Amino acid sequence: MNNLPNFKGMSRTELRKYISDNRNNDEIVRAAIAESSSRPGWTEVPADITTEEEKRIITDLIGKKSS
Repeated sequence: MNNLPNFKGMSRTELRKYISDNRNNDEIVRAAIAESSSRPGWTEVPADITTEEEKRIITDLIGKKSS
């Protein structure tokens, strides 16, 4: 599929909704996540960390967003 929308022109909210609406289309999801992860504010969480480490990262992110 080469008819991907202009993800760069979408807000973060629009992009998240587009991913949700098209969650069964792997190509769209990969392209949209690639765009989202290239934006400022993206935090990548390693897959091999403990639940406690995940909770700490999420708590830190929530604290940053609310301040």
